[in-house]
Amino acid sequence: MEESYYPCGPQLLKEPVSYSDLVEKGAEFEVDMSQHHHNPCEEFLGHDSDSDYEDAEDVDNEALRSPWTQSFDELRDLMNKINEHIYKRIIREGHVERDMVPDKARVTVRYSGYWEGEGAPFDSSMLRGTKFEFETGQRKVLEGLEAAVRTMRPYEQAEFIISHKLLFRELGCPPRIKPKADGLFKVEVIDYSLIGDAESIDEIANEDRDKFFVVYPKAQDLHLHGKDCVKRGRFRNAATAFERAVNSLNYCRMANDEEQRRQKDMLITLTQNLMIIYNKLNNPKLTCIMMKSLLRLTENNPSSKALFQEGRALAALGDYDRARRALLQARSKLPENKEINDELISIDKRISKYQEASRDIWTRAFAAKSSQTDRPKTAAELEKEAKEIEFNAEIQDIINEFEKSDRLTMSFSRKMFSDAQFRIICNLVKDRNMKLTLSPIHEDVLTLSKSDRNSN
Repeated sequence: MEESYYPCGPQLLKEPVSYSDLVEKGAEFEVDMSQHHHNPCEEFLGHDSDSDYEDAEDVDNEALRSPWTQSFDELRDLMNKINEHIYKRIIREGHVERDMVPDKARVTVRYSGYWEGEGAPFDSSMLRGTKFEFETGQRKVLEGLEAAVRTMRPYEQAEFIISHKLLFRELGCPPRIKPKADGLFKVEVIDYSLIGDAESIDEIANEDRDKFFVVYPKAQDLHLHGKDCVKRGRFRNAATAFERAVNSLNYCRMANDEEQRRQKDMLITLTQNLMIIYNKLNNPKLTCIMMKSLLRLTENNPSSKALFQEGRALAALGDYDRARRALLQARSKLPENKEINDELISIDKRISKYQEASRDIWTRAFAAKSSQTDRPKTAAELEKEAKEIEFNAEIQDIINEFEKSDRLTMSFSRKMFSDAQFRIICNLVKDRNMKLTLSPIHEDVLTLSKSDRNSN
């Protein structure tokens, strides 16, 4: 029997059964339903709500009504037959330049499902006011729904009649789902992205790990996986995927100029991606290290994107002059880019604030009375004090922005700050009634979190 017959999912046996007993005497099993009180459709469709049609709020009821409440046999005559189990009618054409949804992709859809003769949907992402996302090839949704989606392109809207054989089979799931219940589905594919294989490199035999034609497709898989992690906010996983792809490509021996060109192009892409990720992970030093690799790969002609990321990293390290030069180079390549221009404005404000703090320190130093008994501060000490004042103001701005935002946490690297700077941060956090914790996994990662009072 197929697992998809059972909406409650797999369950473990309370008592083991030996193979000999199973063969000689047979065995009887009883499914424990006590822990499964949710909508049986949820196990297949992947959502966590069983909102009824009547309970839906802020939804256009007419848009949710079934497009067809007569016999499904009549509707099939108006549709194209995909196979013996699926009939389709296209309502809106998709992007013709895009392929249909493939295997190993993360696809985002909107859908509503109806039983024959019923006007209200038995399930609908629109009822929950959300888009529905799933991975193809993972058996995470109803077999028939995935098969239908696999016939569609991005932007396409279509209606399907799907046989019960690809839904809840002959038994159904009474009382809500009748036996042998065919379904009508309205589906819109919003978009999809390839997701790659995070373990692809591990599948390569040791003797083939230096062969470009073997490694390159696996590195592409890792690249896709890393991009998918970025979209889902899993930046550390993305960094690991990109790093593994870079290492595998660097280990290869190229057989000809074409392989060398493809290796170089992929390394440039991966290195730029790592610069972005390291900045998101608040590790600007690694971003700058990646820039050195990129300069070698591009023969000192990096892209505007890379120069922008370098500028951000240098600014985070407090090297404003070099950060400004990098951003000016980025702007020369993309003069109209708003993000680059905004970053330059921000850098100029920081430089101006630093210069103002320095002038204030020097003014107070020279205004001191000659009879003052305290030892006059040296130029180096005055410079250090000015930097501390400027750092204090900058950190206050960052914490103010975090306090006003919807984010509950913010992570950064302890290695970015000196002991004196870290003490300033701790005092500011304490004054704001926030919490600063050290990661038990990554020794250098600190997480700033809002108190209950601030987060409500």
